[in-house]
Amino acid sequence: MKSFSLLPALLLATSLAFVMPARAGLIIDTTFDSTITGDSNAASIEAVINTAVQTFESLYTNPITVSILFQEGGELGQSNDLIYNTSYTSFYAQLVADDANPAAIAALQANGGNPNTNGGVNPVGGFNEIEIKAANARALGYAVAPGCVVTPTGDGASDGNVPNECALSGSGARVDGIISLNTSITNPPNTPASSYYDLLSTTEHEIDEVLGLGSALHNCDSASPSGACQPGATLDGANDTFYGVGAPEDLFRWSAATGGARTLSTNCTTPTSAYFAYGPSTGAIAQFNNACNGGDFGDWQSSPLPAGVNPQVQDAFGGVGDAPAYGASEIDALTAIGYDLAAPTPEPSTMVLFVAGFAMLAVYRRRRRAEA
Repeated sequence: MKSFSLLPALLLATSLAFVMPARAGLIIDTTFDSTITGDSNAASIEAVINTAVQTFESLYTNPITVSILFQEGGELGQSNDLIYNTSYTSFYAQLVADDANPAAIAALQANGGNPNTNGGVNPVGGFNEIEIKAANARALGYAVAPGCVVTPTGDGASDGNVPNECALSGSGARVDGIISLNTSITNPPNTPASSYYDLLSTTEHEIDEVLGLGSALHNCDSASPSGACQPGATLDGANDTFYGVGAPEDLFRWSAATGGARTLSTNCTTPTSAYFAYGPSTGAIAQFNNACNGGDFGDWQSSPLPAGVNPQVQDAFGGVGDAPAYGASEIDALTAIGYDLAAPTPEPSTMVLFVAGFAMLAVYRRRRRAEA
């Protein structure tokens, strides 16, 4: 599930210049919690996490450092991230300047995304705002720093989240995200692989989400007695998000594989499907998990898998023995929101980053569930 735990608003409105050492692209700075380092299988677990990190560092060239704390947790895997709001106009301008995925940008321009043609209004929520994760913001050139992220308790207390030591005492890890992995049900450390869930693809799934993938829609379960999953229910009078605005991936959320309209709803009785596509005429790249099944609305449909589709890293539910390779759909999604793929980039010794009225809103709680 995904829920919000509101933090005091933090307004940053000053342009800042940072002197950075020359380097070549994305760096993921890992911190291992004692729940991992103290595990009898720590070496094999850390090796898998490092392999996942190397995949991202080899694929994406944005010259940023992303800080992630890894720990043991429940479900199969989940991530908590810092979330900010900025104007859609500013976000769109940064996305165009980055130009990581020309096809995705062209689709936004063709369908009302250009602030010069529609006043900068977010084509998803109708507001000149969009919510964006810290790592994604930094990839687009915004000056946001790692901070205090809440971490799940696993017992349902405080809506499943409590502040970590950083938030409680001012000490401890300041990160862009916390990833929790349930290694008791994964391979490695358990064998045989056919009887356990794959730790590598699970780790890659959660890193994708810390970097910026995911929907602003609430996780929900149709069995819940109330809430956004109920027919016609909305949280803000416009759609089923907290503040009426979408996340970057929601800009590419369409109601039909070809054609249709953008959709931002957890009403699972009417829009029976949703697709990741650059625009209504580009064709679906993947099908979203648009079922009220407790899985993330920003993950791919996997329970059941669409006809002719093999398991993928961003599937909402993992299957025992499945070990999908990090693939095209995940790459297409991250490049669409601003991650530069495998292209030579300058290594400037000085980069000027700026802040455009960012306000820290909340922390996501995202889960990837094991499939029964």
